[in-house]
Amino acid sequence: MLAEVRVSLFSVLLAICLNFPLPLEYSSLISSLPWDVSNFPYSLPYPILLKPLELGVFFLLDQSHRLVAFTGYCLGFVFLVGLQNSLTPFGLYLTVLAFFHFSEYIATGLSNPQNLSFDSFLVNHSIQYGLAMLISWLEYFLQLWFYPDVKLGLPMVSYAGLVICLLGELTRKMAMLQAGRNFNHLVQSSKADEHQLVTDGVYSLCRHPSYLGWFLWSLGSQILLVNPLCLIIYGVVSYAFFKERIYVEEYTLIAFFGDQYREYQKKVGSGIPGIEGFHGPVMWGEKQE
Repeated sequence: MLAEVRVSLFSVLLAICLNFPLPLEYSSLISSLPWDVSNFPYSLPYPILLKPLELGVFFLLDQSHRLVAFTGYCLGFVFLVGLQNSLTPFGLYLTVLAFFHFSEYIATGLSNPQNLSFDSFLVNHSIQYGLAMLISWLEYFLQLWFYPDVKLGLPMVSYAGLVICLLGELTRKMAMLQAGRNFNHLVQSSKADEHQLVTDGVYSLCRHPSYLGWFLWSLGSQILLVNPLCLIIYGVVSYAFFKERIYVEEYTLIAFFGDQYREYQKKVGSGIPGIEGFHGPVMWGEKQE
């Protein structure tokens, strides 16, 4: 196991163990805020005052591990906050969100260690990803403010979203681990010597199980939050994103594997209904059957 994977795992467990005794329910967190700013920061609880020293320990690590350790700690803390508030949709959401990003890093480290980096957490995926997340939070809290009975009164909807998220998580991580070094978060423009076409296991059920998993997770997260508007927006935007992504990726895969991939296309669907992928020639003058 890579040192980076061990550091991230240790940091997550450290955050959970150190903060588990703390009252992290929403009501406790709000009551601990320094409403009396005249005595700030001394009005904060001692465990909060000690957090800078706690996080300062990470500076004792090698520079290459500091950011990974800090990110792992933050994800572990968010996971714990969500767990202690799991009777609410947003608590469940925080747990699922933290686990998704942490598991992305771990799965990459186990399956494709030479490509492991801070970017493997996907916490810095894109500006659009961050904005989409903020918009979903805004919808949740606005609806919670105006319609609390609706937001908190549909637990079965939230549990259904949780199941979809877990199904998507499982599908994506199975795809990453099975593909091994053939998996990459970025579409590759050149074929590596060890690059092989994986068509068995979960890849015998659909050509892009990792995209299917992320698509399910994306929709499930909004069902979990009982966000009807963002469910529609996420569905449309995610579908458009994966349609373009699969089209571009399959162009390169046909260029890499030729007829071998075309035969695979004929036998197995993309995984996301309505997305056919690329079926044209990869070079001018190429004939298609």
